[in-house]
Amino acid sequence: MPAFLKHIEVDNFKSYKGKLIIGPLKSFTAVVGPNGSGKSNFMDAISFVMGEKTSSLRVKRFSELIHGASIGMPVARSASVTAVFELEDGTEKSFMRSVQGSSSEHRINNNVVTSQVYLNELEHLGINVKAKNFLVFQGAVESIAMKNPKERTALFEEISNSGSLKTEYERLKTEMLKAEEETQFSYQKKKGIAAERKEAKLEKEEAEKYQRLKEEYVRICFDFAVVVKGA
Repeated sequence: MPAFLKHIEVDNFKSYKGKLIIGPLKSFTAVVGPNGSGKSNFMDAISFVMGEKTSSLRVKRFSELIHGASIGMPVARSASVTAVFELEDGTEKSFMRSVQGSSSEHRINNNVVTSQVYLNELEHLGINVKAKNFLVFQGAVESIAMKNPKERTALFEEISNSGSLKTEYERLKTEMLKAEEETQFSYQKKKGIAAERKEAKLEKEEAEKYQRLKEEYVRICFDFAVVVKGA
């Protein structure tokens, strides 16, 4: 079984005051509730811990993610979200992203890492923040349906991460075309050499035939001269 999201831990994140554990989550989990109960903020929490930018979290600044900051009464100086995954071998791996002031910190299994290392490790689990392949927001399905074939192809390439292979593909394609050109050149060269060898063989046969006829002519002339002299 591939890695799956086991539970989410939020600490003073948006409408969630204090530390809360949301889960355990299953392979299929439905989140239901009335308006204002925190469903959208739960989605924001997942987006935040998966590396999304603030522009996708319905805030202008990182500090606004702290509980109470939206009304000018933050309850703490920081907020965090932790995603705990269960891996194929049964072990757990945690990804925590916290915000303090205008900056954020990334941790994997409680070890501080750079944002790039953080995102790379998430990609190993099949989560690509650039492709947004871990959440489908309201209106996204309709937006995808309205795309033209070229735009949908680009989207699927990004989701599957095949777009990252484009540079390697172009390099190999160039090498293939070059190899084909060299093969064609070698073929034409060999073809030309074969034609030259055939022509040389014919010339040799003609020269040998000429030499035989010449020798035969000399012999006949000699025999004729002997006969005339004897007469």
